[in-house]
Amino acid sequence: MKNILFYIAYFAGALFIILGIAILVMNWVPANYGNYKIIMASVLILYGIFRIVVTYTKQKNSKGEGSNYE
Repeated sequence: MKNILFYIAYFAGALFIILGIAILVMNWVPANYGNYKIIMASVLILYGIFRIVVTYTKQKNSKGEGSNYE
């Protein structure tokens, strides 16, 4: 069950990154919101990267690698 949750977390992180890139590339946001478009896309991309890094760290620690806590 834990493996499935890790895959879902990786998928969510990738989805945030893809959505951020899509907002930058596509014309979903009106032109007069130019700066907000860049800010929103940047936040989504950074959050996606954050989710992937946190998930990777948790997965690594759950296997017992590098964990000194008992």
